[in-house]
Amino acid sequence: MLTCGPWRPIWLETFTTRISDLACQVEIDTNLSSARVTAIVDYEGITPDDIELRLLSHDGSLVEEQIVTTSSAMFVVQKPELWYPVGNGAQPLYSITATARTQDGTILCTSSKRLGIRLVELIQRPLKHAPGTTFFFRINNVPIFCRGADWVPSAMFLPQTTPATYRRWIQLMVDGNQNMVRVWGGGTYENDVFYDHCDELGIMVWQDFMLGCGSYPATPKFLKQIEEEAVYNLRRMRAHPSIVLWCGNNEDHMFADKYTDQYDPDDHDPEHWLKTNWPARIIYDKILPELCSKYVPNTPYHPGSPWGGRPSNSTEAGDVHAWDVWMKASAQYPYQWYPQLAGRFVSEFGLKSYPTLRTIRNFITDPKERYPQSRMLEAHMKASSKSPWARDYRTIALYLMENVKHGSSLEQYTYASQLIQAEAMMYAFVGFRRLWKGLGREECAGILVWQLNDAWPSVSWSLVDSNLRKKSAYYSVKRAIAPIAVGIARVEIETGRDSEFTEVHVHREKRLQVWASNFTECEEDMRLEVRGVEVTSGTQTWLHRQSVRLPKNQSTELLNELLPEPADTVIFVARLLKDDHVVARYFDWPQPLKYLDLPKPEIEMRIEGETIHLSTALPVKGLVLDADDDAVDFDDNCLDLVPGHAQTVRAKGLKGQRVTFMHLAIAV
Repeated sequence: MLTCGPWRPIWLETFTTRISDLACQVEIDTNLSSARVTAIVDYEGITPDDIELRLLSHDGSLVEEQIVTTSSAMFVVQKPELWYPVGNGAQPLYSITATARTQDGTILCTSSKRLGIRLVELIQRPLKHAPGTTFFFRINNVPIFCRGADWVPSAMFLPQTTPATYRRWIQLMVDGNQNMVRVWGGGTYENDVFYDHCDELGIMVWQDFMLGCGSYPATPKFLKQIEEEAVYNLRRMRAHPSIVLWCGNNEDHMFADKYTDQYDPDDHDPEHWLKTNWPARIIYDKILPELCSKYVPNTPYHPGSPWGGRPSNSTEAGDVHAWDVWMKASAQYPYQWYPQLAGRFVSEFGLKSYPTLRTIRNFITDPKERYPQSRMLEAHMKASSKSPWARDYRTIALYLMENVKHGSSLEQYTYASQLIQAEAMMYAFVGFRRLWKGLGREECAGILVWQLNDAWPSVSWSLVDSNLRKKSAYYSVKRAIAPIAVGIARVEIETGRDSEFTEVHVHREKRLQVWASNFTECEEDMRLEVRGVEVTSGTQTWLHRQSVRLPKNQSTELLNELLPEPADTVIFVARLLKDDHVVARYFDWPQPLKYLDLPKPEIEMRIEGETIHLSTALPVKGLVLDADDDAVDFDDNCLDLVPGHAQTVRAKGLKGQRVTFMHLAIAV
């Protein structure tokens, strides 16, 4: 496989006059009442006698037209239609057209570009009740909790990804309640159509510069190459309203933390940086921010991901890569600890699972290789360790062994690995989201899971496999970041009684905590219902009801009581209801799941057209639905059920097909 060389179209162009660049810079008043759109035309060849510049609204109607003899014009837009992230408003797109003409009106060339009008700010200020500073985005004066995933190249051979496939990937994010994608610095600057779809569908883009996981040279020749590459892409991509951040690198500051002893964040002398053992700092702290200031002055710049000073991976400033679960062999904490590993903005974390069974059967055609630890499956294990005896399939086995009973067939093992990934993502997203507490208390303002997609069929951290088939984790994340969500935690609080010098007299108190989170811009009045359900029998052991008010755009603590005993075999189910309609639900099972004696219930499944009605007389963990046709699209999956709480799933394209299922009690 070629690792370098051209992969985008190459053509020969002849011209008399050519518009080589049409730049659109947007400035908007802080009160959002008016905006100034400056169009700047660069051309080559014969100088035109005049240039006609037209600003059009999203419906194609003319906002303003100017005919100039210079290369620029400014349009003032009163009460502009603003671009918002999905979930916070619409995504109207203006367009600029430039037509170069001779004195007699002959058209020499034309060019056009779309743009959005929005005010984007990266807010880093002290918190009221926690150490460090915030790291959140404010779009059009609205604080935004960012939720989504990291993006890697979507194919090993980049031209294989068509515009339609890009659209499907971005639509998957929208359908999954996500609003941000981070284009990872170890991949590539994506095609224009990728950003076009993000513009149209309201997905914010965190754009890394393509520098990742290393220490780069700082020779004049190399720095010139970096500058040329950055300028080209900044000019190409600067009109996209979806791009809300330019980031200097991926994990290069972590390299400096680990391998250099001369990196001092408080040293602000670039000439001195070049004399240290990490001269590449000049790229991230001087060259790139200066270029961004010139070409994208109204979009924030961030030195690296993660970056919060020294250490770069600080949990109290900037963004953090939270890999104490899964990645760090010295830690490999239980995924139930995710809520304790939050930072101000979590831009990477994840846990691996197998791809869908259909995808595995697609790439393993030899029936003898279709078992969980086969040579072929291990060859498709993404990012294995340097040691041949410490590969990632061991880590999958570790998390399975710690948490669930499971069978050894390929179907059972695939199901179990996906369930564990789904559970881990649920713990992370629900726990991190809880820390978005309102003005001055934005203790966590973003969650981007590693990763959304795969470049090839692999055992990886992705939410959706390389064939665009959703894993179970896609659905657990979708529920966790719905506009309104509810969460539960069982917390053990230890308090010393006598002296700071002894731990003999310790008071331990177990509490049940319930909270809810409202991402919408409206305050909501609802009813909270929390039930205790015994795992084996399905008997209700506890019930709590109360009216609750959920302030807009923040989380709210709702309940903090002594944990009802006994609780080791009790599922707590929280529901938020409005006019008897279930808006959000959450199931908190005793952990780890492997200790539970799960029943094997008869699940009642009634299908009406493309609607599946589900109910049960006994608790069910991780019910995964499947259909004969791969094209059937379930709007929800990997569900928990308890008696008396029926659920409904929409299955687009079902058309009378047979529906099968797997759940944890039958995956052993």
